[in-house]
Amino acid sequence: MADFHPGLILIVTGLLALILPEQIRKWAAAAGPFVALAVMIGLDGDASLTYRFTQSITMDLLHVDTLAWAFGMIFCVIACIAGIYSFDAKDGREKCASLIYAGSSIAVVLAGDWISLICFWEVMAVSSTYLVWAGRTHRARRASYRYLAMHFFGGNMLLGGAIAICVQNGWQIEMLTGGSGWAYWFVFIGLAVNGAIPPLHTWAPDAYPEATSAGTVYMGSFTTKVAIYALIRLFAGTEWLVFAGAVMAVFAACMALMENDIKRLLSYHIVSQLGMMVAALGTGSAAGIDGATLHAIFNILYKGVLLMGAGAIVYATGTRKISELGGLYKRMPLVTACFFIASLSIAGVPFFSGFASKALITEALHEGHFTIAYWLVTLAGVGTWLSITLKINYFVFFRKTKAEMAVKPVPVYMKAAMVMGTLLCIVTGLFPSYCYELMPNATMAHPFSAEHIVEYVALFIGATIPFARYIKKMEPHDVITLDFDWIYRITLVEFLSGLSKWVYRIFSRFEHTYYNFERIIKTILRNPSKVFSGLELDEANAEEYFEEQRPVGEFMQTFIVFCVIAFLVLLIIE
Repeated sequence: MADFHPGLILIVTGLLALILPEQIRKWAAAAGPFVALAVMIGLDGDASLTYRFTQSITMDLLHVDTLAWAFGMIFCVIACIAGIYSFDAKDGREKCASLIYAGSSIAVVLAGDWISLICFWEVMAVSSTYLVWAGRTHRARRASYRYLAMHFFGGNMLLGGAIAICVQNGWQIEMLTGGSGWAYWFVFIGLAVNGAIPPLHTWAPDAYPEATSAGTVYMGSFTTKVAIYALIRLFAGTEWLVFAGAVMAVFAACMALMENDIKRLLSYHIVSQLGMMVAALGTGSAAGIDGATLHAIFNILYKGVLLMGAGAIVYATGTRKISELGGLYKRMPLVTACFFIASLSIAGVPFFSGFASKALITEALHEGHFTIAYWLVTLAGVGTWLSITLKINYFVFFRKTKAEMAVKPVPVYMKAAMVMGTLLCIVTGLFPSYCYELMPNATMAHPFSAEHIVEYVALFIGATIPFARYIKKMEPHDVITLDFDWIYRITLVEFLSGLSKWVYRIFSRFEHTYYNFERIIKTILRNPSKVFSGLELDEANAEEYFEEQRPVGEFMQTFIVFCVIAFLVLLIIE
């Protein structure tokens, strides 16, 4: 297995999806991730795949340690589930982009050098852009342009910082914690874009809802989690990230509470959950690194189920607005059950996966004496309970419908994918010790202590009481929520408008000067005597004067042509 790369297997499968007939393409695209998973399981620390360009530059495509293996495994698993969910997708280009996106994400976490990481990082950005554009709506096209612009900005920042680091330290990826200088900050900003760290997070709630339903599942699983992997690899132990991540978690949870679009609400909760991971890795402790890693893994599972559930709802009803939905538990019982279990997982309810990973995060914050961050992360968990577990489940599935709506049956393959993800949420929540052993530091926690369980149950009951008391005020409705993008969209419009005016003036002046220069040169070549235009000639003598000087102009033209020909002949002889 050392000669095979799971990410490259998916990339090749994606390219084949472009040329295979539709019936074969479906099965190939679904089977490819399972082959990659089998290869990933067989990888160990001795696996290697290198390409040497020069004596000093080598691409190390397979650098397998516990951290890379953990992320690679979950990426392969979710690629398998998402492949089943999107089994009947008609667009071959979307299949291609999805598989290349998943494969390049795996390739990033397995990369052992900066060149490999940067190359696959950009492939990841371009392929994921198509999934937004494939939404085939005006909003999707506009969102895809903004998505691509943001990720090209982040990629170029990462590239600039990486080049500076490679010049000093070589091409191998090494931890940057404690560093300084512009290269350090360029790399961090590049990762912050993909990690959706405010104020660079707005591409997520902007683009994710506009992608296809299958595309949203892929996008919610890879880009941001690859960034978390890179932050753990490069910036673990950067303490100011603890507070930044905790604030990020609360901010995004509050934004989610105001949303009426189910996909946009879930997109904000991706950002909130990322904040918890950032806070954990910022501690730099064994529990913090393992907590961030495990929470990223579990988040891929339960967030994948939630996004698949949202996609099934949109498929069946044709709307993303929570205010237009209701009573779906009767028409979509399996989707309701899967969504409800995943919502319990993301909220951190005991005996579900999110509870097990949050136990490591809170333990790391408690051991590091990050008291404020601890309570902010806890508050973000309460916000998750309110906005997903209570708000979506009640208003979408259990309240009475305002009007009868047509509900299409959800395809079997979509239901099968949701069931697979849901079972994993349950199993990993019931037996977390097996997952703890696979983490980089194999930190063992005891989440099922009575004190810990009572604490969480009390928080959730305390949050449920005001929700039930003010349930009419909690009902979603259409509002325009202003995020950080409102600020830099306004400022960028003004800046670019002013810049374009100055550029226009400069080029207009240059164009005017060029045409004047060209006119003067032509005039000189036709008749050099006109260069002495300052001489005053009366109209009677002017025509006669210039007629006398015409041979001089013809001589100058002939002379210049001769010089050009001679120059070309000399070049050919050389």
